[in-house]
Amino acid sequence: MPTQPASQTLRAALVAAYLPYLREVLRRRGVDAPGLESALEEGRAWLDEALEALFSLPFARQSRGPLELFQDAVRFPTAVLQGAGIPAVARDEAAALALPGDLYDLAPASSQVLGEDVWGAHLAWGAAKAAGLRPTVGLLSGDLMDRSKVEPVVGAAGFRLIVWRSATELGTVSSRPALALVDLSRGDADAAIRFLAAEGVRVIGYGPHVDDMALVRARALGAADAMPRSVFFRNLESLLPKPV
Repeated sequence: MPTQPASQTLRAALVAAYLPYLREVLRRRGVDAPGLESALEEGRAWLDEALEALFSLPFARQSRGPLELFQDAVRFPTAVLQGAGIPAVARDEAAALALPGDLYDLAPASSQVLGEDVWGAHLAWGAAKAAGLRPTVGLLSGDLMDRSKVEPVVGAAGFRLIVWRSATELGTVSSRPALALVDLSRGDADAAIRFLAAEGVRVIGYGPHVDDMALVRARALGAADAMPRSVFFRNLESLLPKPV
């Protein structure tokens, strides 16, 4: 098995965050049920085992992301709450589509909400994974002019550009990019940012300067940064990571 210290650091951080994070969410909601604490312990143990199995694989064979496993592990307390007859909470459409089984909105949208230790470990893992694969930069945009501006800059920096026509194509990529660029004017931008951030990919969103809410929402969904189009294209070269 290859040595992956970034993976083991992330595993420890995610497992350590599981119980405190969910206990606090449930406390704020004022939700309790018989057997809930046992379910939380079971979820933590499952998460530890699932992450161990995931990180025992080479990066190219890791078909799920670590945050995705954390989100999956909330099914244990969810089952107890559902069995106790506690009503599901209202969620926005994007969250319901991304995580249909998360009836009580327990799953974190990004590792940022789990604390600085987890967020930093997740970014370090994403960088290590990108370094272990052929370096690429992903672009979600249907604008040919955007591609014509981005591609030469990305190529000159030593990366290969991947262009996604829609957020549904993200799951078909066999290796995650070192950086993802998302056009926030697209209707599927939120779903794309949520997915990419969960995979530990550094995401930068760009959009019309008049749409401040889109920039704020992108950061809330896990984007490392979001900026007006003019700023993005002016600073694109400096935004790119250094190729490994």
